[in-house]
Amino acid sequence: MKNTDKILDRTMAIIKKYYNHSTKNPVLKYTAPKTLKKNIKLSINQKWMDIDQLFDEMEKIALNSPKTNSKWFFNLLVGGEIGPAVMAEMMTAVLNNTMHTYKSAGIHILIEQEVINFLLKKVGYKKGDGIFAPGWSLTNMIALVLARNAKISSIKKSGIAGKKLVGYTSDQAHYSTEKFISVTGLGKEAIRILPTDTKGKMNIKTLEETIISDLHHGYIPFFVNATGWTTVLGAFDPIEKIAKIAKKYKLRLHTDAALGWWALLSKKHKHLLAWIEHSDSVSRSLHKMMNVPLLAAVLLTKNPNILYENFHENADYLFQMDEKELNPGNKSIQCGRRNDAFKVWTALKYLGENGYEKRINQEFDNAKYATAIIKKDKEFSLVLEPECINVCFQVKGKPASKICEALDKQGLIKVSYGKWKWEEFIRLMTVNADMTKKDIDNFFKQVKSVKI
Repeated sequence: MKNTDKILDRTMAIIKKYYNHSTKNPVLKYTAPKTLKKNIKLSINQKWMDIDQLFDEMEKIALNSPKTNSKWFFNLLVGGEIGPAVMAEMMTAVLNNTMHTYKSAGIHILIEQEVINFLLKKVGYKKGDGIFAPGWSLTNMIALVLARNAKISSIKKSGIAGKKLVGYTSDQAHYSTEKFISVTGLGKEAIRILPTDTKGKMNIKTLEETIISDLHHGYIPFFVNATGWTTVLGAFDPIEKIAKIAKKYKLRLHTDAALGWWALLSKKHKHLLAWIEHSDSVSRSLHKMMNVPLLAAVLLTKNPNILYENFHENADYLFQMDEKELNPGNKSIQCGRRNDAFKVWTALKYLGENGYEKRINQEFDNAKYATAIIKKDKEFSLVLEPECINVCFQVKGKPASKICEALDKQGLIKVSYGKWKWEEFIRLMTVNADMTKKDIDNFFKQVKSVKI
């Protein structure tokens, strides 16, 4: 590559400057889109740009990007970083291997298999299979397709016309299940959004009553989605009870543990996902909680052949050598696929299971510390006793949305707000295991003092 040394030198210089800037400015101060467009040359023109000028603009972009690696970033379930995993992500871009065949990806197929086997073991699937997908949402879509085809095998060939299939999920589940029910050809009317109980968990009584009613009216129940760690409240649906109902009525059970899978790495907290091994499939979003770069989402299946049976198509121009296990394009919804497993493998090798167990326990402990502060302070009120690291609370007399907006625009803290039962609240996420009590103290200091 022409100018390789120069490109590498400038790239590393920008990265170093970004980290130095992040240390001095842990939260990016809000800048209006109009100002960014004025200060940074974003428009694409016919004339090429000099490489030095291009890197100048790239440096501006880096320094004007939200800092998810900051210990003052409490906004989402992504954040923090594992250094070697970041380097692996950079190497992934350089190596540029597509993960559909061993011929194209080589050793990276073996790395992906190692990661999937590790995850299968943690779920409790003795055999099983898995596939990386471009995002958490799509793993839930794949699970829907597998359940749909498992219920009526002719659908893959003949379509769904006239088949009144229905599935079930809670009103606190990730929106992707409702979103993708239509993509599977069933239509949004095919998903039953069930109410949750006083702790934000799926209402089991309502689930069974709805199934019975649907059967009575000629519908075909085929799928139930249990959520292991809901996005807003951090609630865990009772998998054991849902699994028994799924077995009774012959529904395929999918557990969306995109967030909660993290608890399986901790002896202290894995009980939150008890009975997950009775699921037919499990979603995992590894870039959440694990502090590795986006994206790294996986669908695991108990049946080791179901992915291949549903997604294999003959393509002699691709699958020209090696057995099917070495050519994961045979079991994927896509052909070309980026290497998302390498950074996960790197992080696991770097920290080991014991290192990650310490990190998750630290995140839970930080949430407990934050909860204790809320309970002691008369200006705060706790919305719900947290099961995990979602700490939902209100500041008396102040709208949560206004507080979060002010913190963001003044460059103090990145945090979001949520709603439940018509109440608005701040949603603190102790997602970064490198956070200390001092960082959490600072968070509450800023929340109390910010001017709205």
